[in-house]
Formats: sequence, C-alpha cells, structure tokens
Amino acid sequence: MIENRINIMEPQTPAPAPAPAAEEKPRVEYASVTERFMALLIDYGVTFIPAQLLAWICLKIIGPEVELWQIIGLFVGINLLFVLYETIFSSGDRVTLGKALVGIAVVKKDLSGPISLPRAFLRAIGYYVSAALLMCGFLLSFFDDRHRALHDFFGGSVVVQIREKSWFEKTMLRLLGTVLLMAFAWTAYSQFFGGGAFMQQFYVRRAQEHLQKIAMLQEAHRVRYGAYTNDLLRLSLLSGDPVQFQRDTQKVLYHKGFKIGVQGDSYKISALAKDAKHTPVYWSSK
Repeated sequence: MIENRINIMEPQTPAPAPAPAAEEKPRVEYASVTERFMALLIDYGVTFIPAQLLAWICLKIIGPEVELWQIIGLFVGINLLFVLYETIFSSGDRVTLGKALVGIAVVKKDLSGPISLPRAFLRAIGYYVSAALLMCGFLLSFFDDRHRALHDFFGGSVVVQIREKSWFEKTMLRLLGTVLLMAFAWTAYSQFFGGGAFMQQFYVRRAQEHLQKIAMLQEAHRVRYGAYTNDLLRLSLLSGDPVQFQRDTQKVLYHKGFKIGVQGDSYKISALAKDAKHTPVYWSSK
C-alpha cells in the first residue's frame, strides 16, 4: 500500500478563488404599441388642438377672402410646432407629457442613454414620412421585436418603460389604446379615401357660404325690383363692390356648372365648389 504524505514545510498552492459572479443586467421592457399610441395621442392634443383652434379663429377673422397660401402657412406652422415639441422633449433626459403620463421614454437603440437633439429632430420628421406612406411606417411597430416604427429607425431610438405599472394600469392602457387605435385607423381611412379631408370640407363650406350671400342679394333684388333674377351680373351690382364680388365668385366656385333658376316667387342656385372633386352645392328659397 502506497502512503501519500504531505510535506507541511513546502508552501501549498492555494486553490484558485471562484470567479466573481457576473453582475446581472437590469431587464429592459420595451413600450407596447398601444402605450406608444396613447402617449402620441396626448402629445397630439397638447400641440395640435390649441394650434388648430387658433388657426380656425384666424380663418374666421379673414373670412372668404382667405388665400390658399394663408391656409398652407397655418398648416405648416401647426406642424412645425409639433416637430419642435417632439424634438425638444424627446432628447436629453426629457420626455413629452404623453410619455411621462404613460411611463415610457425615448432612448438610444443600444440603451446607452438619451438621444441627441439632431436625432430627435430626425425622429420627429419620421412621423410625417410614416404618415405620407399611408401610415405604413407606423405598422412596422407591430412586426419589430422592440416595437420600433419607421421614425425610430430615423432617430436610432427605442422606447422603453421607465416605471413599474400595476396589472390594472397595464390592462386599462392596452384596452383604451386598442379602442383609440381602431378609431384612429377608421378616421384616417375616411380622411384618405372617404372624401372627408379638411381642405375639401373647407372649400365646400366656403362655396356654400358664397351661395348664401348670393341668396341675400336675391332678396335685395326682389325688394328693389319686385322679382328674383337669374342674372348674376345684376346681383353683383347690388353687392356694393361688383368687381370684388366677381373675384370672390371665381375664387370659391368652379367656372362651369353655375346656374340660377327662377320660377315665380322661388329660385334655386346650383354650383360646383372649387375643391378637387367639384362637389355640387345648392341653395333654394323654399
């Protein structure tokens, strides 16, 4: 039998110390599509609703004399306000009001920190690119594993959770977000394909208001001459400024299709609005 002896005088090689356990990285939870949509709706309301109200007041003050460039200017100004808001509050350590309420924030795609101001600007522009592609840019968020939409790729960003949410809060956000998302999709479809675009409604409404002015001149003509007339030139002379009246008529009504039909004590005015579809508009004394 062989006996193994240990010489206690010889230094013993210490056993290697166990490697320290790797620090566990905190788990990152990405914002869901419904949470992001809820935040966007809130931010939309913060910027667009007051701006659109102000634009509507400006259009009412200007009246029928409003020029197309003025409408375009108001539209551009509203959208520049949204871009500025998104750029400032999506960069640095800031968050927009909508994202703060929902509990999410924009960070770099590698999760190393907040995105820069130029990146935030590109991200804000990406919203409009997504919308111009018939909202297809937003649909990417349904298929990307981190729920990134096209504007996130523009800004090199992802959207993450910044606070814990209870089961009830998560459920309500998903439920409400889904309902609002479906309503938004239907509204967008109606605007693009259902003829409900804002500009078209504006031109039609302006044409109807002009027919109402012509009807008032018809009543003035009857009071002065005892009968209605189908001569627009005679009516323009009663306006006080026939040249401006003719200009307003040409501005809001299509040059074809205008007709005044008079029959005894009644009349009917028909015309075509100067929108893309030349929508028929009418006014009748009955």
